[in-house]
Amino acid sequence: MKLHLRPLMLIGIITIFFSCDEKSSASFEVSGTIKNIDKLASQYPALFRNDSIKVFLYEVPFGNELPPVQMDSAYVTVKNNSFTLRGDPQNTGMLDVMLENGPMIPLVNDEGKITLNIDLDNKDNFYSVKGSPASQQIRDFIVGYSEKSSAAENAFKNLDSLKLHSADDSVLLGATNQKNNSLESINNYCRQVLSASNHPVVAAFILGTTSSTFPVTELETELNKQLQKYPEDQNLKYLKKQFDDRKAQQAQRNAKTLEQQQNSWVGKKAPELALPDASGKNVSIESFKGKYVLIDFWASWCRPCREENPNVVKAFNQFKYKNFTILGVSLDKEKENWLQAIQTDQLTWTHVSDLAYWDSKAVQVYKFEGIPFNVLVDPNGTVIAENLRGEALSGKLAEVLQ
Repeated sequence: MKLHLRPLMLIGIITIFFSCDEKSSASFEVSGTIKNIDKLASQYPALFRNDSIKVFLYEVPFGNELPPVQMDSAYVTVKNNSFTLRGDPQNTGMLDVMLENGPMIPLVNDEGKITLNIDLDNKDNFYSVKGSPASQQIRDFIVGYSEKSSAAENAFKNLDSLKLHSADDSVLLGATNQKNNSLESINNYCRQVLSASNHPVVAAFILGTTSSTFPVTELETELNKQLQKYPEDQNLKYLKKQFDDRKAQQAQRNAKTLEQQQNSWVGKKAPELALPDASGKNVSIESFKGKYVLIDFWASWCRPCREENPNVVKAFNQFKYKNFTILGVSLDKEKENWLQAIQTDQLTWTHVSDLAYWDSKAVQVYKFEGIPFNVLVDPNGTVIAENLRGEALSGKLAEVLQ
C-alpha cells in the first residue's frame, strides 16, 4: 500500500484546542495503536521527537479550497503506543489521521467511534480500520487502485523506453496495447467499486481519484448517477461543479481554437498588399511570386519583435540562396526610428511601411492583433504557415526548402 503524504505545516491551518470537557462531548473518536515504532526510530528520525511520534486528527474540507482543520493531537511512544483522538466534525466527510512528517490515513466519520491500527513496518498493509464501513471501503479501494496504478506506471515507462530506443513498430504496438489495457483495468476496477459503494463520501473519493483516467462522458454520467442517488451530498456537488467549470472552460478553448482556425491564413491565397519602401517606391507582395517569402510584420518600438529579429536574421542567412526571401512590413510611426532599427538589427532584406502605426493598411488587410506576426507564402502565393517563431521558423524553412 502506498503511503499518502500531506505536508504538516499548511498555510492558514486553523487549530482547535480541546479541553477535557470538550473532548468528553466530542461526536467522533478514533483510537488505536501504532506498532513497530522501535524498528523505524533509527531509520526515520524525522518522525520522532524525544522518542515519541505526534499524531494529528484533521477535518478535510472537500476539494482542498480550504485548509484542513486540526481537531486533536496525541503523542505515542515505544512504551505507550496507543492513542485516542476526538473531534466534532461539521459534516459527515473526510478526516485524516496524520503522523507528523509521516503518512496520512483517510477516514470517514460515518460512525461515532473508529478503531485504527497502524503498523509502520508493514509496507503492504500498514493500517487496518474497524467500526467504519466507509473508511474500510476507502482503504480497500486504495489498496486495489495502488496495485493497478503501479502496473499502469510500469507500462508507461516501458513504452517510453521503447520509443527512446527506436523499437520496431510491432514492439511499440504491443507496448501501447499493454498501456491501454492497464488504464482500462484501472477504470474497470473503479466501475466495480463505484457500483458496490453505498456511501456518498466513498463515491466522491473514488470519482475524484479517477477523474484523470475515466472517459469524460462516462465521468459526467457517473457524477450525475451518484448525485441522483445522493442529491444533498456536498462532496458530490462540489465535484460536479468542478467538472462543469472545466467543461465550460474547454468549450471556450475549443471555440477560440475554431475561431483561430477560421481566421488563419494558412491554405489561403496571401492578400495583395503594396506599401512604400524607404525611398517611397511601392513594393507589392505580388512581385515576390515565384519565391518563398516570409512577410514579417514588426516595428522598431516592439520589444518582442526586436528580440525575435536575431532568429529571423539567422533564418534569412541560412536560406536566402534557396529561392527564399523576406519582406519586412513595419508599423512604425517615425521613419528615422524604423530605418535605424533595420540597420541596428542588420535586417538585410526588403522593407516597406506606410508609417501609420496601427492604422497601417497592413493591419486592415491581414487582420492581426499583435506583433511580431508573420506568414510564409509559397511560390504560388499561398500561405503555408503563420506565426513562426524561433526554431519553428528555421524548421519550417528546412522542411519546404530541402
